[in-house]
Amino acid sequence: MKFLHLGDLHLGKTLSDFDLIEDQRYILDQILRIADKESIDGVFIAGDVYDKSIPSEAATRLLDYFLIELAKKEIKVFMVSGNHDSDDRLNYGSALFASNQIFISAVFDGTLHKQSFADGDTEIAIYMLPFVKASQVRHYFPDEDIRNYDDAVRAIIKNTVINRKHKNILVAHQFVAGREEDPALAGSESVGTQSVGLVEKIGYDCFDDFDYVALGHIHSPQKVGRDEIRYSGSPLKYSLSEANNEKTVPLINVSAEESVQIE
Repeated sequence: MKFLHLGDLHLGKTLSDFDLIEDQRYILDQILRIADKESIDGVFIAGDVYDKSIPSEAATRLLDYFLIELAKKEIKVFMVSGNHDSDDRLNYGSALFASNQIFISAVFDGTLHKQSFADGDTEIAIYMLPFVKASQVRHYFPDEDIRNYDDAVRAIIKNTVINRKHKNILVAHQFVAGREEDPALAGSESVGTQSVGLVEKIGYDCFDDFDYVALGHIHSPQKVGRDEIRYSGSPLKYSLSEANNEKTVPLINVSAEESVQIE
């Protein structure tokens, strides 16, 4: 199966007084064309779907348009909330969306929810982790020692049954970083940083059970620790610090015979 990995759409964002909604529609149309050209089976949307917790009417219309176009093409969607999103607003209608293979996990309820699909002899399990804070997770796992974001995510994974015989994919919106001495992270903007936007970092080694981790939160496209743990980056440049970034869309190919292929 082939997937596109998106994140940090920030629909409805403005730069000073400049409204980016038409630019955002343009870039989503480009993504739809890529989906057609590459015969994509599914799309991951790793949080910060909207730029504000109360999105504008134009932003909600644009997301509606994008999801409808994907549904028309019978492309599955796996979407989680980010720290900019309103959990309740993004979760509204999720049961109805699921009937059209648009799966939304916007509110953590103590379970790392998954959707499983058979691709020939291969079982592909896609887990969806919305943005979480330590206080939220502590409520569901009172016996775990949860002091920070890293503890919280590790407790969730520890309390989830993951079959390593399957191809396991995680869609999440958190600040994931490696150890500062890790040469694989050279050049990463996340190295040596304790927090980004007041979100504490999580060690990438907690994701060893997953064949691919589709991350959102960092706007610069990059891998973290290994190729299969990756930020897609935002689809547009949303700040001056991104002026020299090259925006990309990761294409993920999952098969039984090989490790995950990333283009």
